[in-house]
Amino acid sequence: MDVMTLTGNLLAEWTFDVESTEAGQTHRAQSMSFQVGGKGINVARVLGRLGGSVQSVGFASGPLADYCREWLEAQQVDQLLLPLVDAVRPGLVVREGSRETTFLGVDASVPASSWRSACQQVMVQRPRWLAVCGSIPGWKATWTRSISQLLEMPKPVKIAVDTYGPPLKDLLNLPLDLVKINRRELEAALEPAKGESLEQTLIQARKIFPVKNWIITDGPEPITVSLADGGTWSVKPARIREISPTGSGDTFLAALLHKWPDNNQWEEALAFAAGCATANAASAEIADFPLPLPDRFKPDVQQLGT
Repeated sequence: MDVMTLTGNLLAEWTFDVESTEAGQTHRAQSMSFQVGGKGINVARVLGRLGGSVQSVGFASGPLADYCREWLEAQQVDQLLLPLVDAVRPGLVVREGSRETTFLGVDASVPASSWRSACQQVMVQRPRWLAVCGSIPGWKATWTRSISQLLEMPKPVKIAVDTYGPPLKDLLNLPLDLVKINRRELEAALEPAKGESLEQTLIQARKIFPVKNWIITDGPEPITVSLADGGTWSVKPARIREISPTGSGDTFLAALLHKWPDNNQWEEALAFAAGCATANAASAEIADFPLPLPDRFKPDVQQLGT
C-alpha cells in the first residue's frame, strides 16, 4: 500500500444551495448534497483520483457512521472507521453562488483505545506513507509514542503530518519525514521574534526540531519548501478564477506523496502538487479536476538556495 491517511476529526457534511440568506429568516434550499469530509478523507480521495493505493482510517460511531461508510464505499474509498465515544461531527455548508458559509458541529474526542487500534492497523498494513491529517480531539501527549514506533521499525513507515495545536507541538519532536502546515501554525509552535521572516523562522525550526522536510503555506504568498538536503524552494500557484478552495491544501499533500521524488526531482514533484491544488480550487468538488493537468494550472517553481 502506498499511503494510509489518519483523519482525527471526520466530518459528515451537507451542502445546501440557496439563492440568498438573511439573518432571522427561514430559507429553502434549491438543492442539497452530502459528502464525508476531514483532511485525511480529502487526501485519500485525491490519491484515489491519481491512481494511488490508499486506505483512510478515521473515527465515527452511531447511525451517521453507517451513512459515512456507505458514501465512502460509493466513492470507492477504502476505509476503516473506528469507534468514538460520541457520534460523528456534523457540518453544514450554505452556498450562495460562489460564496460558501460553513458551520461545524462539536468535535468528538478520540478514545485512547481507538487511537491504539488505528496505529496497530498501520503496523499491520506497513504502508509506504502515513499521513496524519487535521485536528485530533482528545489528543494525549503519550500518543506520540505510537507514531514514534512506526519510525523505529526495521522498515520504517514515512510519516507526513498536517495538523495543529497540541498534536503538532508533540509530533514536531519526532524525525518526521514531512510537515505541511501554514505560517501561523509554525509560529504558534515556535513563538519567533517579532518581525522575523518566514525564512528566519524556518532556520530556527530546523535547529529545534528533527523534522526532515517542511512545507509552509502563507496565505496568498508563495509556498515555501525547506528540504532535508538543504534546498529551499518557492512555489507560486497559477492565478485562476477560484470556485471552491476547500481541500486544495489536502490535494497538494496527496499529489506530493503520490509523486514523492526519491530521485530528488523536486521541481517536477512540487509543480505537479501545486498544479493539482490549483485545479482543485478551480472545481466545485474535491478531487474532481482534469487529468492530465492543463497548462493553465502550471505554477512558478523556483529553487532559492542549497
